Amino acid sequence: MQYPLYATLRAGREYSKLWPAKAELNSLFIENKVILLTSVTGRYLPGLALLCAAVQYSYLGAAFLPQILAMMLFLVSLPLQGWYWLGVRAETKLPPSIASWYQQIRQQMQQHGVELAPVPQPGRYKDLAALLKKAYQQLDKTFVRQWL
Repeated sequence: MQYPLYATLRAGREYSKLWPAKAELNSLFIENKVILLTSVTGRYLPGLALLCAAVQYSYLGAAFLPQILAMMLFLVSLPLQGWYWLGVRAETKLPPSIASWYQQIRQQMQQHGVELAPVPQPGRYKDLAALLKKAYQQLDKTFVRQWL
């Protein structure tokens, strides 16, 4: 049995791997920033939490152990918060303006002969990420500039 929280965190990790990390998408979507910060915090904050806990324990002693543990849990939970947000965002339906942009990109890709699987209407951000990733691989790199 899979818990909804775990499934959301896993969906967030998958979405972060699926989203194309392109600079021209920064003005339209916040995903690049969230993915970058989540990966950096996931890499460095567990070690930083241990270091901070050791320093606090050496200066403050065992009397402050509950506060030290709370601080450690907070620092370790920051990447989880980013993956949770990404997991929720991946399943969110596209707003009408982005959905029309999504359809235009699909049409342009189909005109260039790219095979695309049918997507239920309205699409989700996960579908947009997959489409953008495929578009960056199949089309020229300037296809997105006409919509910026």
